[in-house]
Formats: sequence, C-alpha cells, structure tokens
Amino acid sequence: MDSKISDLSLIKDKDQYTIDDNFTLNVKFSLSGQIRDVFNEKNWTDAYEKNDNQFKLKYGIKIVSSGLRKHDIVKPINTYRKASIFWTRNPKLVNPMKEKRIWVQVAKNFEPYIKLTEEDVQKELFDFNE
Repeated sequence: MDSKISDLSLIKDKDQYTIDDNFTLNVKFSLSGQIRDVFNEKNWTDAYEKNDNQFKLKYGIKIVSSGLRKHDIVKPINTYRKASIFWTRNPKLVNPMKEKRIWVQVAKNFEPYIKLTEEDVQKELFDFNE
C-alpha cells in the first residue's frame, strides 16, 4: 500500500517563551496516497454490505527532551478519527440525483460530522489540523 504523510507542519503560538510559559503547538498534516483513494463511495458501500462498517485512525504526539537521557516533557496526546458507515432513508441526506443510501459519519475526537460528498468525507477523515 503506497500511502504517506504529506504537508506536515508544526505551528507554535509565539516566537519566544519564558521558563514559566505554556506553549501551544498546532499539528497539521494529511494522509495521502492509496489509503485516501480507496476510501470512496463504492468501497464503503461494498464494506457496508459485508457488515464491515467502521474505520479507525489514531495518532499520538509526544514531546521529549533531547540529550543523553531523553524523557517526556508533557504527557503524550492521542487523537482519534473514526468513520462509521451507515444506511439511512433520512430525506435531508438523500441526493436527488442518486439512489444513495449508504453514508459515512466521521468522528473527530468523538465529535460526529456527516459530509455529503466523497471528497468532503476524505478531507474530514484524512486531513488533520489540531
């Protein structure tokens, strides 16, 4: 499987810190390649019909000190993404151009989102900015 992490960036909240300052890091990256390409409407419909209705991702951030004896500076932070595939007749979700009934709900750190297009589902699931 040819997949990779792309567009990785760490953004700090300010340029200089004192010893007692708290700092905030924003982590931004995308998963690209085959993992993103195969998560499409045809494949998630096939998966649902085979009772395979969840896809989970987890990543962690760990900040350690440098030097001879490395140790954690802060407690590691874990982030979760989960795609739940479901069937519905909800008229708010039905696309009048298609007979689409299988949908994907993406949960980012347990907060659910339902997107109406395949591209929006892929962005929600595979683009990280936290």
